[in-house]
Amino acid sequence: MKVSNFDCAIIGAGPAGLAAACAARECGLEVALLDEQPAPGGQLFRNVESPLTQRVLDEADKRSGLELVARFRESGTDYRPQATVWAIEGTTVCYSRGGVSEHLTASHIILTPGGMERPVPFPGWTLPGVMGAGGMDILLRSASLPQISPSKPVVLCGNGPLLLLLACHLLDAGVPVAAWLDTGDMARRMAALPRMLAALGDLAYLAKGLRMARRVLASRIPIIRNVRNVRAEGDGHVEFVRFTDSRGEQRLPAGMLLRHEGIIPRTHIPNALGLELTWDNVQRCWHPVTDIFGRTSCGHIAIAGDSAFVHGGDASLLKGRLAGIDAARRLHVISEAEAEHRHAEALHGLRRLIRARDFLRHVFAPRPEIFEVPDETIVCRCENVRAGDIRAAVHEGFTNVNEIKRFTRCGMGPCQGRMCGQALAEIAAQATGLSPHSVDMLHVRMPFRPVTLNEYCTLNGLGLDDSQGA
Repeated sequence: MKVSNFDCAIIGAGPAGLAAACAARECGLEVALLDEQPAPGGQLFRNVESPLTQRVLDEADKRSGLELVARFRESGTDYRPQATVWAIEGTTVCYSRGGVSEHLTASHIILTPGGMERPVPFPGWTLPGVMGAGGMDILLRSASLPQISPSKPVVLCGNGPLLLLLACHLLDAGVPVAAWLDTGDMARRMAALPRMLAALGDLAYLAKGLRMARRVLASRIPIIRNVRNVRAEGDGHVEFVRFTDSRGEQRLPAGMLLRHEGIIPRTHIPNALGLELTWDNVQRCWHPVTDIFGRTSCGHIAIAGDSAFVHGGDASLLKGRLAGIDAARRLHVISEAEAEHRHAEALHGLRRLIRARDFLRHVFAPRPEIFEVPDETIVCRCENVRAGDIRAAVHEGFTNVNEIKRFTRCGMGPCQGRMCGQALAEIAAQATGLSPHSVDMLHVRMPFRPVTLNEYCTLNGLGLDDSQGA
């Protein structure tokens, strides 16, 4: 198979990836962009070219998304949609597309897979009808909204700005919302107020948040604070949500429970590549160590967008632009002086946004108590490992998450710990009395995503015939 050679390969077609591709092409680089989805946009601008999705987005986001995608399509980037990257070895990127694995080489690689919702297990979270707020947002953007009856409405639960956006989208779609169960810590929010002054550096974002808050308050959705011990109940589908608040135990009818506990960086690929990661004690998550241009501990790999640190979509656009320009500078296609000229505006804007978003980082800090789940709660869906199994492993003397993984098989399934890795660390830390970063993080190995043996062998010239299987 002929190997394609590029100056720069970008993985992920969200705001950061698209902005990086446009910037790198403006500098004269040959660029390839690979993405799992069939259309560019990522989560923020998912299906933005579709009229159905445009009805969900506000005018500013719709305009920004359409302009970005149009610039990208006109940039001359070699765009490869529906391509699942499963390995990076040196400068070679291996990916699966349409059941066939291919590879390309690039002198510089920019990772822009974005952020992900923090997975939090709780009793009943595997029931149909229980999903993340991000999942519901995807349904809204794909016009696949399930029918929700007024007698069994939606219950929102969690802590994070995405819930505010989703609540507005649901109200606009005419979906009945029974209640908003707030799991945030009011004491921490009050402690974050001195940081609000810096948030005034991004008045447009602040004003957008206030508009959404007024929309939700005007709808009179009951907001129940200091919620703990969330449990989904039902026979084959969620029917009720049980929880505890200041009044004691409560129970609400629900046709759907949407939970959200914040956005964290996707660290799977950086972890597998051995890039340096560090722990954020406020948001309780790992993230790659990068400078403002996205440079990592590996010279030819950069990370941009929320996969480096979660600052939001508009910051991701600036991070992507900086990373694309820096790729051209590091490959000596443009001079230092030209790079400084090209990135000056984005650099100034990003520094301002980073200062402003620090307020939200502290306001929506997750409570460690959300991981204090009963022993019978499934933590690893792939291997059916329960919280009690993790605590039993700690009792046996295993205090490192990778030891617990080998003992319980938690994190050994097809998702490779994406859905259970953080909960495993939090539960193990609680059982040991240590902090989550002290119990380590799950080690990830290639392939990043499952790939058939036949695809792998065919890619390497060792194809299997039908009698050998895959």
